[in-house]
Amino acid sequence: MAAASSQTATKPESKEIKQNTWETLLKRATQRTVYEDSTLIVLGNTNCGKSSLLKSFRGIVRNPDHPYVAAYSYIHVKNRHEADSDETLAHMAIWQLDKPSRKGLIPTFLKSSGLERAMFMIVLDLSQPWSMEDSLKTWIEVAENACKELMKDLDDDSQKELKLKMSRYMQTFVDASMKNSTDVKEMGPMTGESKIDPSVPSRNLGVPLVIVGAKGDYFSNLLQKSKTAGDRFEFATRRLRQTALKYGASVIFTSVAGQGSNMELLQDYIFHRMYGFEMKQAAKAAATVDSFGLYIPTGFDSNELIDSVRSAKSPFSDSLPFTKVFINPNKESKRRTEEEKFRALKNDKFYRLLQSKLTTARSSSSGRASLEKPSAPRPKPRSSSSSRSHRKNGSRSTKDGAPKNNHAVRQFFQSLLTNTQKGGGSGSKTASGEPRKDSLAPPK
Repeated sequence: MAAASSQTATKPESKEIKQNTWETLLKRATQRTVYEDSTLIVLGNTNCGKSSLLKSFRGIVRNPDHPYVAAYSYIHVKNRHEADSDETLAHMAIWQLDKPSRKGLIPTFLKSSGLERAMFMIVLDLSQPWSMEDSLKTWIEVAENACKELMKDLDDDSQKELKLKMSRYMQTFVDASMKNSTDVKEMGPMTGESKIDPSVPSRNLGVPLVIVGAKGDYFSNLLQKSKTAGDRFEFATRRLRQTALKYGASVIFTSVAGQGSNMELLQDYIFHRMYGFEMKQAAKAAATVDSFGLYIPTGFDSNELIDSVRSAKSPFSDSLPFTKVFINPNKESKRRTEEEKFRALKNDKFYRLLQSKLTTARSSSSGRASLEKPSAPRPKPRSSSSSRSHRKNGSRSTKDGAPKNNHAVRQFFQSLLTNTQKGGGSGSKTASGEPRKDSLAPPK
């Protein structure tokens, strides 16, 4: 009887457990956040590293046969920090543009109604640091103009709400390293919108913007060859952070080499901005040439922080363009080649040049001759070999070509006359066999 009573007692308990389980699942389903699909627009020059970055993303599906000119792919959005992290919560469409001339395609895959679930990512090629400034300026202009055109289709209240959302995030941001801080807890939540300044950031796109530096390993290797590697790295990061602060953007340096650097962080940050997933990685502003993994989230930076990393001995001021700090080796070699080229003159110009040089040389030589005064000839020291050669030739001359010893000359000509008299003039004959009348023979 006791066994039977125990069995009847366990049946209601099992039914109650099942009922509680179903109630829990139903409650979770009703309270669960519904995530909508989103759009990520990736902008960057050709071969800057966009495709390599996207290949490393979790859950990405590439579609190389898409009919559009812009490359297309999409991601299965999953929250890896949750227990059921394998569940797909939404889909994120990814569009890539590599030429500013194709900016007109943006409205075809991003509508005004989708701005609330859109994000722009600008990829810079760190292996070519001399091009970063112009590239960033070009692509920020493309993103800004695209947002302005799309917002024209929205009413004023919708436009203000999009921009206010960016201002609110930037001004209420708390870094992961400060979430457990007592200072943050004492501040408490911000009430209302009275403390939100709509003028911050000064250039508000109304959508999140992230500036990604790709090929950070190449950048590190390139700088290590320079004696001012630290100053150059500081200059590049400082200038990028200044631009990002103006637009309310974040800055992340990445690399796909080896196990990768900041690749998982980049995807987590995109999901964090688009879907509000928790961001557990703390900001990293103290990056170096060797440890280049810079991570500056939106809302973390300030002008004071940027100026604090400036070295007092740095030779590079903020007024310098990137092309002066980072020399393009291709343009430098081309410039040297151009300088080394020999350009031949035309015939008429060449002859006139020669004539002018000859005229100048003659006038200078005549001027020197007129300034010289005659002076007594001085004997010129000669070596023994030169003396023997002069004796053999029977002539000794000074610098002006005049005979040095007239007596020796007279003896020479006298010997010729003597030999002619002894030979009876037979020493020299004409072609007909007759004796030649020597012009040096004495008169009869």
